[in-house]
Amino acid sequence: MDETKSSHSDVERYEGLLVARPNHIEHLAEPFSRGQESPLIVTMSTSHFDLERAASILSSIGASFLLVDFHLDGVTVEKVLKIRDLVDLPVCLVGLVQPATNEADAIADTGLDRVYHLPLTPAVLQRMKRELPTAILDTQNSWGKGAWNVAPDMIRKAAQTAGGEPWERQTIGVWSPKGGVGKTFLATELAVALSNIGGRSCCIVDANMNGGHVKLRLGYDNHHQERSIVSAANTYRLEGGPGAPDAIRSALTDDVFINVGGQGNLQLLAGVDSMIEAQHDALATEAGYNFAQDMMDHLRRQFEFVLVDLGSSTNVGVHRGVLIKLDTVLIIAEPGLTSLNDSRTGANLLEQIGIPRCDIKLVVNKWLPDIGLSLKAASINADLSVAGLVPFDATGNVTRAENEGISYMAKHASKTNLPTPTQKTMDGIIEMASRFYPPVGHAWKQRKSPFLGKKKGVIKRLFSHG
Repeated sequence: MDETKSSHSDVERYEGLLVARPNHIEHLAEPFSRGQESPLIVTMSTSHFDLERAASILSSIGASFLLVDFHLDGVTVEKVLKIRDLVDLPVCLVGLVQPATNEADAIADTGLDRVYHLPLTPAVLQRMKRELPTAILDTQNSWGKGAWNVAPDMIRKAAQTAGGEPWERQTIGVWSPKGGVGKTFLATELAVALSNIGGRSCCIVDANMNGGHVKLRLGYDNHHQERSIVSAANTYRLEGGPGAPDAIRSALTDDVFINVGGQGNLQLLAGVDSMIEAQHDALATEAGYNFAQDMMDHLRRQFEFVLVDLGSSTNVGVHRGVLIKLDTVLIIAEPGLTSLNDSRTGANLLEQIGIPRCDIKLVVNKWLPDIGLSLKAASINADLSVAGLVPFDATGNVTRAENEGISYMAKHASKTNLPTPTQKTMDGIIEMASRFYPPVGHAWKQRKSPFLGKKKGVIKRLFSHG
């Protein structure tokens, strides 16, 4: 049985660009056209190889692969490899060559992800459809764990479309009085959406003194053991702590953060691995409280958005120090009355430590439409205004991303033809991120729009042969 054959709903599809000789384009593109039972779709094709134009269109369509006919005038290995320096997302580079030629021998071991012989016989096509999805995933994973830009060109246009819509630097905490409701998931995905779809400078802080999991979720659990909130707090203490003007700057130097993904605008300050680490003299009680306050003031100056994953207790010094410095506290709950009641109790507790209720918002995670509870009823039960809801993704894609050590948004945002539950969950995350930075929503709408119809003229002009 042909291993590439499956139902349309079961096939993960990747879109790409074909660059080939004019008299070969139709033949080469046809097996990868829409409507075929193939994991690969050639979204655009051109018979003219121009490095900057190719990079621009790859970014614009969120392409996963580039097919290049190496017998086209102007195509060289060096130019094709240069694509990696110009695009802002991982692209699998695939060469097409005639067998037993100098070109075939020259590019066999030059760094391209795959090379296939022309003509594209049924056997070659079967190999491509079997091998390239794995090669694409390998390229994405090696490009940089955590996140990448979906389409920077569209983001710039979206920012212009957003015009004067107001936004401001924000420190945002994700909190719940109970564990297991999705705090780490929400904090991580909002950080990825704001930094790598929105293009803003962001920091995600794992301040859960019960033992944080942000580093694990982003695939850095076995690396950078010396980079954490523990080492930062200890440096802060050794440099004089509160009142010492340079203490927090010495504690939060660039080398204490982990750079997430390939773009450099999302930084992670990893948390403690266990409650035992949280008892370190630099983090415990009053010392942790003072460090947390100075840390939040410093990060607010350094980053446009700061996302914090917090532990549930308000009696822990670090937790309390962070909470009172936040612009917004997102209380996350599941769509059941017990969880919503806990959220109301938690909001009352936050008010008691000095956080205005207007700064506390409800987020409903794992939302389902037919559970006998309306969004309005959820808001009333929690006695909180709703910042957003995250629909439940029953496909298992959330857990798969976690097990791969990669952000859920980063794994799926550049793909098309996703399962409906996955698309709806991502839409919910984006809608929430848009509350803080509106251009994220504009960019997302453009990403979801088809690249045919009204946008066809733009892309045609980009690749006009005139």
